[in-house]
Amino acid sequence: MNIKRGGIYLAVLDSVLGRAITKARPVIVVSNDMNNELSGTVTVLPVASCNTKKIYPFETYLPKKAGNIPKSSKVKADQFYTLDRARFVKFIGTANTEIMQQIESAIRIHLDMK
Repeated sequence: MNIKRGGIYLAVLDSVLGRAITKARPVIVVSNDMNNELSGTVTVLPVASCNTKKIYPFETYLPKKAGNIPKSSKVKADQFYTLDRARFVKFIGTANTEIMQQIESAIRIHLDMK
């Protein structure tokens, strides 16, 4: 799978890969494309559809259909995951430049980077 920054994918986040019951969740790739091409791991943020009425400064709102997300959701910049490429199940869509800029801002807020 050709994994790119800004791509939205279904990925298995469970701590034990290969369990009988695993649930794939939507994630958005935030690692750079050189890493995504050359490394065996990719850094992502989870996308959650619960409680979208409250968006914290370290979260980014994703409206329904943005990047082909079926429900209004939010990207949680306070929950980084570095995943093995084998955990990626399916490509969903791509976040546009404006959303990626908002995610980058949320990451800077979370990490207290100016």
